[in-house]
Amino acid sequence: MKRSLAHALPLALLALVAAGCDGEEHSEPLNLSLSFKPRVGAQAFACGKRYTGLGTTGTSYEPKDFRLYLHDVRLLTTEGAEVPVTLTDDGAWQKDGLVLLDFEDKTGLCSNGTEAMNDRLVGTAPGGHYSGLRFTVGVPFEKNHQDASTAGAPMNVSTLFWSWTGGYKFIRLDGRTSGLPNGHNLHLGSTECQTSGPHQVTSCQNANRFEVELAGFDPEKGQAVVLDVAALFAGSNLGANQAHTAPGCMSESTDEDCAPIFQRLGLGFGGTQANPAQQAFFRQE
Repeated sequence: MKRSLAHALPLALLALVAAGCDGEEHSEPLNLSLSFKPRVGAQAFACGKRYTGLGTTGTSYEPKDFRLYLHDVRLLTTEGAEVPVTLTDDGAWQKDGLVLLDFEDKTGLCSNGTEAMNDRLVGTAPGGHYSGLRFTVGVPFEKNHQDASTAGAPMNVSTLFWSWTGGYKFIRLDGRTSGLPNGHNLHLGSTECQTSGPHQVTSCQNANRFEVELAGFDPEKGQAVVLDVAALFAGSNLGANQAHTAPGCMSESTDEDCAPIFQRLGLGFGGTQANPAQQAFFRQE
């Protein structure tokens, strides 16, 4: 009996040491650099290009702008628990958990943009095994209604700002189509906002932020997030526009041109409830 106990004790100690080593390995932070790839169907998105076969009428599409804000980035463990990602402040694209993705380069019809581009988010998360990704498209309410002229990057882009009441354009995706040569514009942002005084927004009836979940996403395998413009516009007639409304969709609740776009973002529109399962704009590669 004593001999068995003597042999068992070293084995138990070895197991504890091994467990301790595993714990140290998993406690090391995970450095993240998640890539976002804009596409139009199977083709890469780029200013200066002309795409065909978009929407319900198969129209042509020439990009004029493509930028958007993301925040509240989380990884999902294999058990389904959320783990926040801490974004790295860089003085240009990321600040306080918010990131600006910019896919235009001021070439072609994208003269309203900037030469600088950003196609990724950078941050850290606790070490572990992850199998999913979640993030929210848009600007948080507490940051959305500020003075863009005095805000720091990436909130200082005037072309992504409506007004202190409406706040920022969460997505700006502009293009020119064969039926709308002057432009088809998608500007997603909060609408019908209430105020309690000058520059004091208390709420917005249509927040128009939405969450994206990509199940099976493993950040350690170098997977990318695809934004598919063709999938977003699959149910839209990009060659026509509802009378007496802005060209394209400016998030107005009475503009029926927004209905199929909102559906593919998983957002509610009019009397239709939000359905995140119908989100088709983002997918993993």
